[in-house]
Order: sequence, then C-alpha cells, then structure tokens
Amino acid sequence: MKKFLWQADPDWTNGITEILEWKTDILQSYSGAEQRIARRLSPRRTFEFSILINGNERSRFENRLAFVGGNSWYLPIYTDVTYLNDDVNTGAIVLPCSTIGRDFVVGNKVLIKSEINNVNQTALLEVAAISTDSITLVNPVKVKFLAGACIYPIRLAVLTDAPELTRYNDDLLSAQIRFRMTEHNAFSNNISFLPIYRHFPVLNMHPNWSESLKGRYERFLLELDNGSSIPSRLDTAKLPFFVQEFRWFITERVEQMQLRQLFYYLNGCQKNIWVSSQASDFNVLTVDGRVLEVENTGFNEIGLMSGRKDLVITLCNGNELYRRIELVAIVSDEIERLLLNESINANAEDILSVSFLTLCRLDSDSVSWEHVTDADGLANITCSFRGVRDELESI
Repeated sequence: MKKFLWQADPDWTNGITEILEWKTDILQSYSGAEQRIARRLSPRRTFEFSILINGNERSRFENRLAFVGGNSWYLPIYTDVTYLNDDVNTGAIVLPCSTIGRDFVVGNKVLIKSEINNVNQTALLEVAAISTDSITLVNPVKVKFLAGACIYPIRLAVLTDAPELTRYNDDLLSAQIRFRMTEHNAFSNNISFLPIYRHFPVLNMHPNWSESLKGRYERFLLELDNGSSIPSRLDTAKLPFFVQEFRWFITERVEQMQLRQLFYYLNGCQKNIWVSSQASDFNVLTVDGRVLEVENTGFNEIGLMSGRKDLVITLCNGNELYRRIELVAIVSDEIERLLLNESINANAEDILSVSFLTLCRLDSDSVSWEHVTDADGLANITCSFRGVRDELESI
C-alpha cells in the first residue's frame, strides 16, 4: 500500500511527548540479587502530540487518514529538525546542515520543507551518507531551497489508535495523535563523557530542583498472615534498596544527546550506574589524609552496609571525588570518624558536600521525554533509579 507523508504539524502548546520503552526480564531472589536479561535490541519509541488544523490542510488530513488507516506513515521527527545553512540549487545532492544528535539514518528519508510567498515547498528524499555538517542524498533536489529551510528525519510509524477528531465548527478540528515507530530505533550508547568508579559509570548530571524530588528505601518483605494470629513479617534481604527520582530540564542539543546516550547504555533496567543521594549526608569538620571527622549522625550505630559505603565528595571548585568508607568509629557525642580507602588532598572548607553513592539501575523500562520545543530547546525528562547490591553485581 502506498505510504503517505504525515503533514499535520504538531500544536506545540503542550509540546511533544516521546516515550522510550525497553523490555527487561528481572530474575530476583529474596536476597536482592538480580539477573537482568534485555529482550529488545532497541527500545520501542512512541510520539504523542496534538494537532489543530483547518482549511485545505484539514481536508487533506482527513482524506489521508481515511485512506491509510492502520498502515504505515512517513512521520517527520519534529523534535530533531535542523536547518539548511546555505541555499541549495536544483540538482544538488548535498544538504549543508548540522546532524549532531539528530535521528538521521542512511537509507531512510528526509523531508525538506520551506515556505516561499506563502506557498509550502517540500521534498521527500533518500539519505545516502551523513556527516556532522551535511547530508548526502541518493537523488538530487528538483527545486531550489533557500537557507533556513527545515530538514526533518523521517521514520516509518503507525498510529497506535484511531485519533478522535474534535470539531469546533465545519472547518476547524483538533486531535490527539499517538505514533509508534515500526523500525529499529538504534542510537549511540557511548558514555565516555561520564567518570568511572569501581568499574561502573557515575551519574554526574545533576537533577533540576524546581520541583521536589521523591525518594524511598524499599525492602524485601515477606508477610505471613493466617488471618487469626498476629502477622509475622520477614525482611528477607535485611538491606534497604534506595530509590531516587531524577528530573532534568535540559536546554541544549548536546546535553539531550548525552542523556539519550546514557539511557541507551542503561538499556532499560539492565545495566548499572552510580547515583548520588542528592543530599548532604555528612558535614565534614576536619580532613587528615584518609580520615574524615564529621558531625555525628548516628552512622556508627548502623555500621557499613551495601549501598551506604561509597561517597561522592563535591568540592567547592566543582570537582568530584569518589571514595569508599572502610571503617567508622565514634569519637564523641558530636563527632564520628570515617576511614576512606584513599586520601583526600583538600581541606574541610574546600568541601561543598558529601553524599552517599549507590549503585543503581533504572526502576522502570520506560522513560518519558517531554519536548517543550525541538531538541535545540527545552526538554523535561523524569525517571527513577533503584539501588542494587553492588557486591553481587558482575564486573
């Protein structure tokens, strides 16, 4: 069946929501040990947005919607728009534009779109090669495009359900649209920009605090209740499993690309990363090599346990040091002493904060990416990380 280009542009009032969804089988024991198996080569990818159209655009939209139905569309990835850097004349096969962090794929198509004298001018062409600053086409363009023309990556997609059309009069309508990609959704999982600590990457991309972040300590509880006597509860792992919410407001293409690379590396719930508690867990009084004297928080009462042995020490100059607590002792009612695995070349006044560092995985296989604008602008991403037993993870 003939494939049509989706031409109803999104109404950006409520942005575009992109959802990446992996599939991980988690085999979990009562001790908290896990085996995690990825079941997809790449995440399923959906886009949801609203449209508001009238006139000829509305008529064309309804005709195509009635004809295509549940079959595939050529969907422009509106969030990855780029722009022609120079004019392109008839017969040209190279489009000068930035492709960094955008979803252009060799063998797929691109849409070139511009408006000249209130007339839309478009071309749907196949990609032969991609560089960081240009796209080479299989066939030349047949008309001239001026600098500033929009270029969109194209993906095959299907509507997940039939859109419900809201008619405001005989010409104006709106609809909520939800597309699912029908192709392999590959992306780079290069996380070389992140530091490595004890064989795993460290999340040093700090969350946005414009809204409160939620956290909790989960436990494996088994409750036996026959309905008559007092219920008996067992804590099978005898350990807490730290869960921390993260939220990012990102305003640059490179930052969005790096965060996407991180999610592709984590591969849903499969892989691990060190995550800070985002709290000031110790107030440092003095530093003497490997010894930190801190305000007494009762840490010596609980002792060292999985998920509460490792620290991120943030200095006032922005540098971060990663250390492991080997011993803890009480000095007085006001002071505790921590012995670290390595010394610190800093004074107490140079330390901004000391937070626990926990080895985590994503708490869910689904990540919601709310694009307020295209990816050169603002995006809101929220997810949660869940602690794992770092001493049982393979390296």
